[in-house]
This record gives sequence, C-alpha cells and structure tokens, in this order.
Amino acid sequence: MEYINDFIAVELAQCEPVSESNCLVQDLGNAYHFIYILSEKDCFFDFPNSYNRIIIRISKTYFEKYQEHFEIIVEKQNLCCNTQAKLYDIITCTLTGFSRKIFIESVVLYLIFQVQKNNLLFQINCSSCSFVNIALDPEKIQTAKDYILTNLEENLTIPIISKFIKTNQCYLKKAFKEVVGMTIFDFIQENRMIKAQYLLNHTSKSIAEVASKVGYASASSLSQSYKNYFGITPNQRPNISNN
Repeated sequence: MEYINDFIAVELAQCEPVSESNCLVQDLGNAYHFIYILSEKDCFFDFPNSYNRIIIRISKTYFEKYQEHFEIIVEKQNLCCNTQAKLYDIITCTLTGFSRKIFIESVVLYLIFQVQKNNLLFQINCSSCSFVNIALDPEKIQTAKDYILTNLEENLTIPIISKFIKTNQCYLKKAFKEVVGMTIFDFIQENRMIKAQYLLNHTSKSIAEVASKVGYASASSLSQSYKNYFGITPNQRPNISNN
C-alpha cells in the first residue's frame, strides 16, 4: 500500500480474471475503500498484465475540510471509459516524490467524483465520453477486422488496433461491438481458434508451431484456450495428424 498522505493510500495488485470491469465501494467505518477490478475483455485501455486491481483507501476525515455532509453510496458499479482512463494514469504514472503525491491525489479525487456523480445506468451508457458518441464508420471497423485477421500471430491489443486505424480506443471498442456483434477480444479469440483448428487438422505443424502462428507464446497456453473454446484439447481432436 502506497501512502500518498495521511488520508489517502493506493495499492496496485493482481487478482483472478473477471468477466466485467467494476468498482466496489466499501464503508469501513472510518474510511472508504474503492476496489477497482479490471477485465481484459472490456477495458478501453491496455492495462499492464501485472495489475488488474486498484484499491484506494481514503479516510473519512479527509472530507471534514469541506464542512458539508459527505456520503458515498456503497454499491457495485461498472467502469466507464473516463474512469478507466484515470486508473490507467495511476498504473502508468512514473512521477516520483512530491509531484507523484500531488498527481495521485488529484486522480483519486476525480475517481471519487465519478463514483459520487454517476449512477450505474449513466456509467453503462458512458454518455459523458465524446468519443463514443461519434457516428459509426463501418469502413474503419472493416479495416480493423482485416488487420486482426491478417495479424493473428501478433500481440493484438486495443491500443495497437486503434492506432492502426487512426481512431480513439473508446470509439473502436463501442463501434466494433455494434457493427460486428461481438467484442474485439471475442473476435480475436474466435478467429485464432478457427485458424488453429485448421492448421492442426490439415497441416503437419506441431502444436507449438501452430501456437506461434495464432499468437500464443507456448503450446500449453494454446492447448488451454483450445480446450476452453472447443471442449477438447488439440491432442483429442479427430483426424489428428501430429503430436
């Protein structure tokens, strides 16, 4: 836990994967805990693999200086792109000393403001983000699809794809799902599995070789994903031509 001052502390950690990014606020009597859990599948930003949980502890005495009643609704909420952007700023912050403390405190205050301001419906719609309200451009999404399909062996992330098609990450995620009918993560996963199945059944490539052709670092990681998707391991597939 990193102590920003006498009232605020921040902890970056790793937890089990979740299906949807969310924030849980806990009232601990003398302090609030804001627990942000990030999902790889629906995050707008390419968060480092080492962190997907951010815990912010803020003492209730911090708010006494405002001389007004302050209370936070304790509930689980989805994370809009604005909140994800601020969490990304915390994780990737390279400042040190006093500059870091001031910066982190300012971000924490913004996150508290977001929790206080936004109800669940508002966050799901994310209507405050100007990028997600841009009119759909099917040609850009088709370009994104083509890029993914021709680069399945590469490290495909939202930032990389959005940079290639020259658009904002928030817009790309929202528009892609509306046009294609699935998230970018699911589209990549589906096509990697289809390509892996074809290569395993119709070529003499080993599982390790196929793994490298569809963006997996090892045969074991491909095998696990293959089993999760098809219900069988590559070695259990019919008409197996190699081990």
